[in-house]
Amino acid sequence: MNYVTNPTKEQHLFSTKQMVSLSLLTALAYVLMLIHLPFKFLGFLELEFSDVPAIVATLTYGPIAGVVVELLKNVIKAITATTTGGVGEIANFVISACYIIPLGVIFRRVQTKKKLILSFLGGIIGFVIAGIVVNYFVTVPLYAKLFGGMEAVIGAASVTIPAIKSLATVVILGITPFNIVKGIMMSAVGYYVYKMLYPVVKA
Repeated sequence: MNYVTNPTKEQHLFSTKQMVSLSLLTALAYVLMLIHLPFKFLGFLELEFSDVPAIVATLTYGPIAGVVVELLKNVIKAITATTTGGVGEIANFVISACYIIPLGVIFRRVQTKKKLILSFLGGIIGFVIAGIVVNYFVTVPLYAKLFGGMEAVIGAASVTIPAIKSLATVVILGITPFNIVKGIMMSAVGYYVYKMLYPVVKA
């Protein structure tokens, strides 16, 4: 089976099977979002793969499906387990959507393996750029407010990367390289999970 194909064009409403598949993928994304690894880069960044189900939805049904999974995942998290009053979940949704949308839009228009790589590259670029903006203006200031102030955050980050001296360097020298690595890893995992699940979730 050739997995590098254009997904079926989205309809105005998802079919019953698609809605069931998206519900299951949303549930999986939520569970993955709650799993915390013991290691935190810079003291507060975690590697997690809750975007993988949204990648599967995007490659199978299109970017709208992926955005729906990201939205529902974060809404459920905001209702049941938020520690930021929902602000963190909004930030997570915006950054993830900026990965999903270019990934899905490019993927729907191409078929070759080379252009599949471009699809994931577009997603990673969107993810990294959105991460810079959202982390600088929202996430890091919020984290600082909740956990001892900006100086505490900068101090914790500088233990790992001594060149970090300010909010800007936290984002550029710390968070951005982390997001590049995370984007590459979740792209690779997402694609191979998609290959495995495609026969089950396809319309």
